[in-house]
Amino acid sequence: MTLRQLVRTDIVRLAFWMLWAGFTLSVWPDFGYAGEHSSVALQKPRGLNTVPDARMDPAGTVRFDVATLDPYVHAALSVQLADSLAIGLRQTMEVSSINGDPDRLYPGIDAKIRINRESRYVPSVSLGILSALGHKRMAGEYLVASKRWKDFDLTAGMGWGRAGSAGHLKNPLRFLGSHFDKKRPLDGEGPNGPDDWFTGEQIGFFGGIAYETPWDGLSLKADWNADRYRAEQDAFDYNAPAPWSLGFDYMPYPGISAGAALVGGDKLMGRLRLQSPVTAWPGRYEKKTTPPILRPYRTNEAAPGAIDIAASREGIALYDTRLDTYVATTHLAARSEASSLPHQIGRAARHMTNHAGKTVEALDVVPTIYGLHGPSIRLLRRDIEAALARNQGSPQELWRGMQFGPVREAPETVALYRYQPGLNPPGWRLRLILDNQLSLSEEDSGVLYRTSLIAEERKHLTPHIVTGGALRLNIGDNLGRIHDIRPRTALPVRGDVDRFAQATVTVDRLYAGWLKTVKPDLHLAVTGGHLEEMYSGLGGEILWRPFQKRFALGAEAYQVFKRDPATALALGPNGDHVLTGHLQGWYEIPETDLTLQMRAGRYLAEDVGGTLALERRFDNGARLTGFVTATDAADFDLFGGTTYVYSGLRWTLPLGNVKYLPPGSEIRVSAVPQGRNAGQALDPPLPLYDLTEPLSYRHIVRHWREVVE
Repeated sequence: MTLRQLVRTDIVRLAFWMLWAGFTLSVWPDFGYAGEHSSVALQKPRGLNTVPDARMDPAGTVRFDVATLDPYVHAALSVQLADSLAIGLRQTMEVSSINGDPDRLYPGIDAKIRINRESRYVPSVSLGILSALGHKRMAGEYLVASKRWKDFDLTAGMGWGRAGSAGHLKNPLRFLGSHFDKKRPLDGEGPNGPDDWFTGEQIGFFGGIAYETPWDGLSLKADWNADRYRAEQDAFDYNAPAPWSLGFDYMPYPGISAGAALVGGDKLMGRLRLQSPVTAWPGRYEKKTTPPILRPYRTNEAAPGAIDIAASREGIALYDTRLDTYVATTHLAARSEASSLPHQIGRAARHMTNHAGKTVEALDVVPTIYGLHGPSIRLLRRDIEAALARNQGSPQELWRGMQFGPVREAPETVALYRYQPGLNPPGWRLRLILDNQLSLSEEDSGVLYRTSLIAEERKHLTPHIVTGGALRLNIGDNLGRIHDIRPRTALPVRGDVDRFAQATVTVDRLYAGWLKTVKPDLHLAVTGGHLEEMYSGLGGEILWRPFQKRFALGAEAYQVFKRDPATALALGPNGDHVLTGHLQGWYEIPETDLTLQMRAGRYLAEDVGGTLALERRFDNGARLTGFVTATDAADFDLFGGTTYVYSGLRWTLPLGNVKYLPPGSEIRVSAVPQGRNAGQALDPPLPLYDLTEPLSYRHIVRHWREVVE
């Protein structure tokens, strides 16, 4: 493919669409990127020209890549979930007609794990899997090492499957068992999976070198790959290029790079990349406000009512405030979709200090979220005064004087929110959500997308009863072609997503829930109504989340009824109903910001299986999640096969500090297969683990510095 032909091809339009999506959904308005100059290999997460290296992006980096080398164009979305784990969704398109649609599509999920960090004498070592779940033609595994020396970065590795089809040596893993020594097809209509990983009779070796030039942003690259295009030669008499390549990569601005390479002397490779760390996202869940002035001296006035009124004026909901001789106690109705809990506690402590009189020395704040209670937090008043009135303290000193106490629930007779003229009613939780659903892993329809705007609101009716609703405005999609090849099912689970997208406005949620902390660390929720866009029903959840522990256990069960998109606002049922439920577990991985989630049970298609998810939370409120679900039910496969796995990536970016947007507003991006029926779980409106996260020890520790802001 010549450069002139590349410019003319329709695939370039996909490249620009990917760049636009990345710009608007992930990195706007900051392309800031802290880290070494990196580039994208042909269809690998990171690498030289045609081979991968052992390098990793900073944790939280999101990247959109487009690369082309005859006869393929590769488009990928990848996320660096952790310092040593990258996950990517890739769509490979076989192109024969420059101005036509792709002849074939080869989706896949790629993974890369770093198993050793580089030191002075030891190289960085990573293990990667191409099409870990996906089409066999692009599948392969590799073990690679990279070592930096001055301005040079040396890479060498070995590959299996497509990544090692040169067949330089017998598979060194064959001594470990018959699994590794079996023959491995390099093509086929069945999906690639764990049974194929690291198999095959032979492996291949590859290597290369990168040189950082004196010109800022420009690097030169040369490599020798072990891909011999065996499948292409068998399928359509492909003229495979020689295994060497020479190329360059140029980064004119941080986070944006482009490159080209001459491959084998007769083929041209091109690539584009857009990336940004989620940590650079400028959004927050609410706008910054000026904290109230702390009085430099104490007064004789002890007025608990004045504490509640002053806090309410800046949106802090305090209730059941009591003043004893030496202790002031209040209950804080925290806002989970807004600032951090320590920030809200710090604001409450300012008002308590100003109006607690002369004798009070201890300030007790009992945080609650939608009727769920955490342990009380005791701050010493003199520490607050020293840090905030005289600038003689710090968050660390406040932490040393702070104490956690038992859960102390307010009396049921207390009016949670009493509106007073001139005060903000803190019970309302209106926010806007820009919901974007993108799928690269579609064998029959290529790239599918859907964009909606959701207006969501929650409100307390009593201390333990919460009601909520949401309207969904469908902005745009290309789901009209989703059933051109894929057949409709009689009782779709989510296979009728195109029909929901056709309506201009639908009721996304309309529900009521009862939530209560029945005993310390044990929480209960019962929810009924229109629970999510496609299902109504009634059910409940129980969660045991021990404070200052890394694990949590829970269970949920719902009787749900499928909603009919043909009815007004999609409120009517279509007659299908199912009982779904799961056992759940969470574990906070030490010395990281990662949470491992596991669930097992019955999904919406009455299939039984489990889900493994890894989530990373960032200090600015952003969240990244990767998940894999496997059940005993299969979805339709265009190429005659079946798949029992459903997987994807999700991330959330806060927008509440943007002018004219309400606090708690956010962007959601889901890169998941569209219209699937197997492996689908309910999306309940009041998930207990998410609601109790601000009450957790992890959250309080991570955000404690905000107590003085």
